[in-house]
Amino acid sequence: MKEFTKISNIFTMDTKGKITGLQPLFQAFRNVQWEGTEKVDGTNIRIHWDGHNVEIGGRTDKAQIPTDLNNMLVERFLSKPMEYKFEEIFGEKDVILFGEGYGPKIQNGGTYASEPKFILFDVLVDGKFYLTRANVNDIADKMELDRVPVVFYGTIDDAIDFVEKHPMSTLGEHKHEMEGLVLQPVGVMLYDANGHPLKGKCKYRDICKVENLKDLIN
Repeated sequence: MKEFTKISNIFTMDTKGKITGLQPLFQAFRNVQWEGTEKVDGTNIRIHWDGHNVEIGGRTDKAQIPTDLNNMLVERFLSKPMEYKFEEIFGEKDVILFGEGYGPKIQNGGTYASEPKFILFDVLVDGKFYLTRANVNDIADKMELDRVPVVFYGTIDDAIDFVEKHPMSTLGEHKHEMEGLVLQPVGVMLYDANGHPLKGKCKYRDICKVENLKDLIN
């Protein structure tokens, strides 16, 4: 099962993890319009449909999924109704649903929910085509799955300002601050020279360490 491509930080960092500037690719696309989904603090989960069967995996093939989360995923995805739903939507295409498992004892997921949950953020088809946000949302709705909320539109500089203000999360049962944004260009899927989708993360914990951030990235 293909692993999810690690999302690059939009910033360059020094050896102490402090921002030194913008990554060249995000500098080049600095003024295009981006959409940002809320970054969820959990563990990466893969749901694989090979055209006939459903398989559950963690971030890697060796990753261990927390027991309560795994039990919820098995109940939710390894069922005949869900198998029929995969077949109805995807037929014999090879598909991976990428999502975040979160909840108690999973990173800081206890601030989101009192029980394990799965939220969809990406869909990969035939090992090479990532779907646009609109199509991901459409699949989530058809499969009755939670999906990461789009909370931002704007340029890279707008995104930094948005995260710097550290708004409240739109997810969860309890009030808590948002971890950050996952950014991708609005309406299209662009790919870098390695064939990876153009996405970037912008996290509050990185920004809060820097006082002169605007000077560093200009």
